[in-house]
Amino acid sequence: MTACRLEVENHAGSAPVDDHDVVVVTKSRLRVAVDAAFAETGDGLAQWPDPHLDRSPRNEEYSRLTNPGKWRIIGARADAWLIAIADLGLAEVERGAPVRWRREPGPMITGTDLIVPFAKGALTLVVARSQLATIADAGILLGVGDPVGCVTWVPGCGCDACDSGSQNELDELDAHILGVVSGAFRRLSAGNREITVIGEGGWSASNLSGRDEVDTILDDPKGWDEISGASWLNRP
Repeated sequence: MTACRLEVENHAGSAPVDDHDVVVVTKSRLRVAVDAAFAETGDGLAQWPDPHLDRSPRNEEYSRLTNPGKWRIIGARADAWLIAIADLGLAEVERGAPVRWRREPGPMITGTDLIVPFAKGALTLVVARSQLATIADAGILLGVGDPVGCVTWVPGCGCDACDSGSQNELDELDAHILGVVSGAFRRLSAGNREITVIGEGGWSASNLSGRDEVDTILDDPKGWDEISGASWLNRP
């Protein structure tokens, strides 16, 4: 029997009709599901604008974290992603799962959720809660693979000086999770050099000279160790 491709657009709980069907969830449908879940998980949590739009940070702001609890909105957005991913049948979400870290992460980890995709060859995702000042679950750290390699943590700092508003950090979280889920994420390393790709045109690099060198390596990563995986959006 020829495999059938079903594009899920209307019902978050849609599932294959039989073992030969392939469910294809579009990125736009996934985003809609995340936003809908966030309306509930983020209820009662306030967003805020960039406090430095018209000025530079003051010196005293670099050592100050006025309201660390406000960053719980990042965890609420992460929860919305987990709900949407599970409801769309893309992965199994294991709350409070133990994980092995490739290297001990910088932030203090207070809890980990393991998301195991159903698509063959896709990377597992870890969403970890991290402590920020006195708040045990104010930050989010993302990791991939087994053992888990750290991808990023949000917020990057959390101090008043580095605060660029909630939307910037929410967008950062979205971009990294979508990069893993869509299969666009790549982590390449060679010695102390590293490249991380999170999507079309989105990358960061350390100990490399610039975009031309990065593009050359991405086109031909021979000699580099690479962590990447298939899209979660095409699942059996």
